[in-house]
Amino acid sequence: MRVLICPDKFAGTLSAPEVAAAVAEGWLSAAPTDEIVSRPLSDGGPGFVDVLAEALPGRLVPVETVDPLGRATAGAVLVVGDTAYVESAQACGLHLVEPAERDVRRATSYGLGVLVTHAVESGARTVVVGLGGSATNDGGAGMLAALGHRRWTIPGTRCRTAGRPLSRSRGWAARRGCAVWSWSPPPTWTTR
Repeated sequence: MRVLICPDKFAGTLSAPEVAAAVAEGWLSAAPTDEIVSRPLSDGGPGFVDVLAEALPGRLVPVETVDPLGRATAGAVLVVGDTAYVESAQACGLHLVEPAERDVRRATSYGLGVLVTHAVESGARTVVVGLGGSATNDGGAGMLAALGHRRWTIPGTRCRTAGRPLSRSRGWAARRGCAVWSWSPPPTWTTR
């Protein structure tokens, strides 16, 4: 028999590849002649880049970034042709912040912007961002700051890194609901 194993991670315990390996091991112990095909999956949260790196022929580039509180942390960009894949959880992940430190008013998506910047600098024309497992709630303001956007302001403040200034915001709008990044150096933010 041919068996297809396609798990996601078991949050807080095992990555998707680890779950797939454990299921395969258990299956083969009961049915050693069966053929196992493992294809770990991701919902876009923690493990997104790792799962894609196993499935796609690309180059995994290590990147120094920052966590939701601005501390140094390791990330990676998967480059496949002119497309790059980044995982927000590597920079914004809830798992990076201890329970006592969790405060969305201080947390920032800046580290995600660092990952996206490295993706673009690697030559990517398309950047795919896996979103999930985030400790941030800054509406992407930190990411925009890391991408060089300085005009996105809230009355009385310049929002650069964290969610606290957003509490004074009266809202945000994009014309016709479409946000577009222009990647000509330096990156700029426009709406259509």
